[in-house]
Amino acid sequence: MRDLLQSCRRSSLLGLSCVLLFAITVSVQADIEGAGDHPDIPRVAGSSIVFQQVTDYDRLIVPTGPYDGDEVESSESLEGEVMRMSYTFDDPRTSTLRIKRSYLQALEANGFEILYAASEGELSRGEGRLFFVHASDLFGRGVRDCCRVANRNRDIRYIAARSADGNVLLGIAAFNAREVEGPAVSLAVVTAEVMDDTMDHQPLTASEMEVGLVEEGRVAIQNILFAFDSDEILPESAEALAAIAELMQERSDLELLVVGHTDAVGDFDYNVRLSMDRASAVVDELVDGHGVDRGRLRAAGAGMMSPVTTNRTEAGRAENRRVELVEVVN
Repeated sequence: MRDLLQSCRRSSLLGLSCVLLFAITVSVQADIEGAGDHPDIPRVAGSSIVFQQVTDYDRLIVPTGPYDGDEVESSESLEGEVMRMSYTFDDPRTSTLRIKRSYLQALEANGFEILYAASEGELSRGEGRLFFVHASDLFGRGVRDCCRVANRNRDIRYIAARSADGNVLLGIAAFNAREVEGPAVSLAVVTAEVMDDTMDHQPLTASEMEVGLVEEGRVAIQNILFAFDSDEILPESAEALAAIAELMQERSDLELLVVGHTDAVGDFDYNVRLSMDRASAVVDELVDGHGVDRGRLRAAGAGMMSPVTTNRTEAGRAENRRVELVEVVN
């Protein structure tokens, strides 16, 4: 095995086969419990996962150009399941250049398009430090909890790439780290097609909504969905909206508050405004798209003030992002 590893090192090009062989044969420290690689992005030899965070649905903005002191020259964004993770290396002598080239070859072998690849001063002033700081939203907690960029000899390398079908977008940074001996990698990747797999709420029927209103005075509608950070109603909401309209038609005496709710992420005032805007959008759609009398509906925004479960987990936050119907009793 030692001879085989040495032959890989002597090769003028470190091929994907060597990268994968390293991943299999080199003994490394264990990954943190429950962590695993993205199925389309193999790890570099000798690395271990020291941080991982998965968000079931969010928008990821990936820089695809240098930082000029005010903003990045260009970027790409995608919505879906977002995975952020950090790796460290058993061998502190591992170079960030080797890491960058290994990722480039592995990604290209898997059919990814390289949108941008640059190092140090090509990224920004300060040998890439300003770029990395500006991209902190990309790598998020992985940098704060694990691997801050070294004060000197940073050796920052960066890659932005997209899968051939456009469903996977990622940014990778390799750099010399301050809290660990040797280099680290921070990676953020969004997979667009995961959302449909995570949708487990079945739209309530009109009769089920009525039961909830009679028994509890309110009913939560989880299947009215909005574009990220917006009051734009997504097409997937059509069935739930049609059921509300059917209920209003069957119960001609029914008046409702349409109440928007958010999770606890972000500014309080902003979330209250967003929840109100979303509730108003639902009222407008019921009136304009389904012919419901506007006098029977009133929009309200509760923001983060009335969670149904914890905001400490992504699953809990997803439950808290909802529209509720509240019966108005005169």
